[in-house]
Amino acid sequence: MTMAHLCNENLQSKALKYLAEHILHIPPDKIKKYDDVTPGTPEFCEYGMDDAVYTWQLYQKFDQTIYEQNLSHLMWDIEMPFQRALVELAINGIGADKEAARVMRYETQHLYYTIENELLEMCGGEYIVSITPRSRVVSCKPSINFNSPEQVIPLVEALGFEIFERTKKKKKSFAKAAKKRLEGQHPFIDLLIKFGKVEKLLNGFLNPFEEFIDEDGRIRCSFNNTVAVTGRLSCSSPNIEQLPRQNNIANIRNLFICRRDSVFIVADYSGQELRILGEQTQDPALIKELRAGLDLHQVFADTFGLSRTDAKCISFGIPYGKQAYGFAKDWGWSLERAQDFLDEFFAKYSGVKTAIEQARKSVSLRGYVTNLSGRRRRFPDFKKKTKWQKERCYRQAFNFLIQSFASDCMKVAAAKIIQDKNLKLCNIIHDEVVVECPKMYLKQGIKHITESMINTIPISIPWEVDVSSGNRYGECK
Repeated sequence: MTMAHLCNENLQSKALKYLAEHILHIPPDKIKKYDDVTPGTPEFCEYGMDDAVYTWQLYQKFDQTIYEQNLSHLMWDIEMPFQRALVELAINGIGADKEAARVMRYETQHLYYTIENELLEMCGGEYIVSITPRSRVVSCKPSINFNSPEQVIPLVEALGFEIFERTKKKKKSFAKAAKKRLEGQHPFIDLLIKFGKVEKLLNGFLNPFEEFIDEDGRIRCSFNNTVAVTGRLSCSSPNIEQLPRQNNIANIRNLFICRRDSVFIVADYSGQELRILGEQTQDPALIKELRAGLDLHQVFADTFGLSRTDAKCISFGIPYGKQAYGFAKDWGWSLERAQDFLDEFFAKYSGVKTAIEQARKSVSLRGYVTNLSGRRRRFPDFKKKTKWQKERCYRQAFNFLIQSFASDCMKVAAAKIIQDKNLKLCNIIHDEVVVECPKMYLKQGIKHITESMINTIPISIPWEVDVSSGNRYGECK
């Protein structure tokens, strides 16, 4: 699967049976599935031998491609050592506080209905009580579904606000962009936004939380290393990557606990993507500021007359290919003013603009780009795409150069971290690792983790790591 992903990240699936059919061209009727055979029979033995033969044949085919496309370093020095870290993640899992989850769910449900009741009162709605004739089950539902855009948008417009945002089907949208634009302009809208956050916490995390807890009280996510085209690790069942950070509603991260006599160490890279941006672009001004240890968010704020919060849009927007239109929406500027800002930014950091243009050129000429560790992002049929589709490919290409290398660096660091058997790797979220460590070993554990992350793939700008510890995940940082 890993070799298949490196050779073609755009494959629909990297499962063995799919690869046997589409790469080895084995007829589908010749490929047996597990459910088609009975364990202990000669047919079952033949099924197992076929899987072994397919695996060997795929290895031979992909190994040649790996060599031809200069992917050997990525495969054998980065991806294969990381497989051991994936095993550690699958075995260790992370402790869960079931009782705290129940209390938090109850409190959040109470908040949910309290807000719903306030919203109904504000717009003249009510609860409708009904009884099912046969079962005599009593139900109570609101007359307005505040999760329905079709019902919410007329209420917002009745307050005098216009909805400009549209869905892909050209319908009015009261999603993230509209909420951000209207936030703070009316108590009803602010309460509606809070209601959405509470609903997401309940249905996305708290209600299904206990279903994911194993008998030993730990949650073991399914980590996926061959799904994201960038090579970034993703996870599911549950998706811990989407856990909201501490907020004024409920700190979900506090539900994750370590063993008795142990402590969590949480370490993350400081300004990782900005450092990679500097390395990728080799922009003199950017590299100088990074090496000097300056806070680039504040540098951008001071240089371009922005607040530090708004300046973060630059730090995270430029690597993702954000254009003038995107910055204009973020800051409530005119398109002309946003374009003037971009021109000023690229005048100071000209190396960034040059690197973006080089990525565009690589996609146009070769149909792919290659990051600093050799990983490729391919854009098949690029020349047949529309102008809009090509622009999207260009943005994805430059973002890939930053995001994929960040992922490769974390994989190298994780492989180093697990070499200390006193430490248990519990979770990886983008640029952050969560490790369980004996309390008596805390000082040595922090030292080993920090050194492992700093001594990842070397670049010309020193890596920096922020470290914290606590008995609960939410207490860290």
